[in-house]
Amino acid sequence: MPKIVGDTLADHRALVRSHVFDAFTDLMRERGYAAITLSDIASRAGVGRTALYNHFRDKESVVVELALHETTEYVTSARRALLGAATPTEGLRTYVRHHIERQGEQHFGFGPELLGLLSPGALAQMRDHVIEVERVLVEILEAGIEAGDFDVDGVPATVALINACVQPRRLDPEVVADFVVRAVRA
Repeated sequence: MPKIVGDTLADHRALVRSHVFDAFTDLMRERGYAAITLSDIASRAGVGRTALYNHFRDKESVVVELALHETTEYVTSARRALLGAATPTEGLRTYVRHHIERQGEQHFGFGPELLGLLSPGALAQMRDHVIEVERVLVEILEAGIEAGDFDVDGVPATVALINACVQPRRLDPEVVADFVVRAVRA
């Protein structure tokens, strides 16, 4: 009989998934996606390979489920941070700071390597996660446009430009927030 960790089956499932995600992330840093097997992930996570199949169909599903997990965590924390923003401008500043400060906690950087290796279905699922994250920014921009605070030439282009500004560059989040707010001010 397999060993159950945690107080409940739900706890067990969450812990196994957490160990698998940590193992996958470590392996990605060490050798890259193409060189990782499910056996490697199971071994690093401290779970049996057969047990791993109870949670994940294949290596690609680990990637997609990790993206879903991180997207959910990110969106929840972003929306929580935005609760204190009284205006769209404050919301945009908060979004930029939050995104930059969370970069070390998320694995957003795996995208480029995986683009050529994942199936079209998995890539579509990954894109769905990106859209969910971008929706937070779209809502801020639309509220700012409606309030007359922001003047932008198209929300999708503005989202892409803001996302380019918040990529890891070791810049002070306040400097980036000031730049982004000045760029969209009416």
